[in-house]
Amino acid sequence: MFYQFELDLIIPLYFFTKEKYGVEQAQRNQAAAEAGNISNRQQIVLAVNTAYATYEQAKSQTQFLKDRQVPQADAAYKVGLTQYSNNGQGFNDLLTAQTQLRNLEIALAQAESNLLQAQAVLMVSAGKEPF
Repeated sequence: MFYQFELDLIIPLYFFTKEKYGVEQAQRNQAAAEAGNISNRQQIVLAVNTAYATYEQAKSQTQFLKDRQVPQADAAYKVGLTQYSNNGQGFNDLLTAQTQLRNLEIALAQAESNLLQAQAVLMVSAGKEPF
């Protein structure tokens, strides 16, 4: 007679495999969240830098109009007015100088408005309350 002895050892491979994949998925989710965080930070830095560049450009444009173009147009208008009053220049030239002066004054007002808007955008993008 033969006797047979059998030992069955059941190792729950499914459970360990499932847990292993769950851990890998959690690690991938964490890596994706970190990448999203880095992306968000880069977008914030880009937005602040863009707002600052816009502010600096508006500031430069305002200063250029205020310091150079408007005074020069005002001087040209005054010269034209003086020459017209002395019968040395035509009325059309005087009107042209006045129109250029008014156009530059309007451009200066728009540039100042753009400067204030850019300043508000810069403050908001930096996380501060505007004004």
